[in-house]
Amino acid sequence: MNEYLKLIGFFNGFTDEELDVVSSIIEVISAGDMEMVLRENEDPKGLYFIVKGDFDVVKKIDANKYKRLQQLNRGDFFGEMSILNEEKLSASVVCRSRGTLIFISKESFNEMCVSDSRFSLKIMKELAAVLAQRLRHMNLKYGMSVAQMDSKAGTP
Repeated sequence: MNEYLKLIGFFNGFTDEELDVVSSIIEVISAGDMEMVLRENEDPKGLYFIVKGDFDVVKKIDANKYKRLQQLNRGDFFGEMSILNEEKLSASVVCRSRGTLIFISKESFNEMCVSDSRFSLKIMKELAAVLAQRLRHMNLKYGMSVAQMDSKAGTP
């Protein structure tokens, strides 16, 4: 399992012993073309890391229509909010092409946090760094959108 983990940048700073701990709680999952991996408004399940394949984060906008919010590829992860809170999923994730995922269930993650708080802190810091980067990116996109709307409206 460590060979899968080493393909994902998230785990670059982890020692072999730490990778062994993670390997003991992961499950490797295959996803087919256009398979819905997570569904909006479902209960959270856990954290998914992309080893192979292309995935889209999508939001349902009407009965059979979805809007792509983000493209994800090898090394990216999703489902992180499910280990941080108990809220329903806010978006769906669909596999665009056959993919391979590493899955850490919410329950396994919580057990790992209880058994080794130092190690769980390392994972949480890594998650926080990526989430902060995503937030900065979204703030930049939002700012650019507002500026574009203002320029079209003739607002200084």
